[in-house]
Amino acid sequence: MGAKFTLPTTLNSISTDQRRWKELNVDPQLASQAGTLANIYLSMGAKPSFTCAPYALDAAPKAGQNIGWSESNAVVFANSVLGAQTQKYPDFIDVCIALTGRAPSAGCHLPEGRRPTMCIRVSDLGSINDSYYPLLGYVIGKLAQHNIPLVCGLEYLQPQLMHLKAFSAAFGTTASAAMFHIKGVTPEASKFAELEQELPVVELCHEELVDTWHMLNAAQDLSVDLVSLGNPHFSLEEFDALSKLCAGRKIADDVKVIITTGRDIYEKSKKAGYIDIIVEFGATIITDTCWCMLREPVIPVTSRNIMTNSAKYAHYAPGMVKRGVHFGSLAECVEAGCTGTFVGVPPGQVSDAGG
Repeated sequence: MGAKFTLPTTLNSISTDQRRWKELNVDPQLASQAGTLANIYLSMGAKPSFTCAPYALDAAPKAGQNIGWSESNAVVFANSVLGAQTQKYPDFIDVCIALTGRAPSAGCHLPEGRRPTMCIRVSDLGSINDSYYPLLGYVIGKLAQHNIPLVCGLEYLQPQLMHLKAFSAAFGTTASAAMFHIKGVTPEASKFAELEQELPVVELCHEELVDTWHMLNAAQDLSVDLVSLGNPHFSLEEFDALSKLCAGRKIADDVKVIITTGRDIYEKSKKAGYIDIIVEFGATIITDTCWCMLREPVIPVTSRNIMTNSAKYAHYAPGMVKRGVHFGSLAECVEAGCTGTFVGVPPGQVSDAGG
């Protein structure tokens, strides 16, 4: 009909890697349908980003900028970490916003819709690894539900962006709220310091993290056939970390390691030298699509148990792909890839894999 987007518009992940679907043995009909849909949006003016992590693009939104996003992890990250303003928009409402340049004047677009409505206090976690961030996001999301939480007690951690990305994705999995604030970490938290003593308080204890770790580790045995990385899409920071962990090592013959990422980050990681190290390790890197859409045969028919560092994927995978799941740190994922065995331990214990 000739409709055109009036705003800069990125595309979320689609069902297939458009450049490698034949190599991955994807059904030609599925690849054709995914390509047709993508081309329709491209003809309307969308950019060929094909990523569920648009906040990692050079054109990421700035603090105070109103946007219309629908991918849950991206919405939570944009609101909470970048300070941009969006609701969790359903499919096609985001298309309407892109076409009209208008969004409802409600919720997180307004100052009052960004105020915390509860305080969650986290006990001292002691020494931690990167798996704590998705665990924390998952548990805090369950506690918050529709409330925007002000999280206190994490100030000393100084998380990196990849940690906040994992936290946001897990929070978006269990909460309906579109954002969170972390005292001393996220940009708007300082505005609400005076509310800490006034808000309803929930204490999060270490045992809740341990219980959630056991829940996410639902596989019936310690074997690992497939390692899943990149839910949400792997970032440049994560490729750097992974390249350091896997340099000089090899994946076990009966294990596959698959990483999903966006085209932009892939090219930057390639230029930085990370991709060559990771491919030498034996991993497969896929663009355009992500784990929430991957099915057989990309996921091997013979695989029984999947290892992941994503609490979001650990939550959804048993229902989506009918596999057992192990959850742990990035280092534990590398170890599982090399040995075919899960070596993770509950929070508070020391893993042989480190991480």
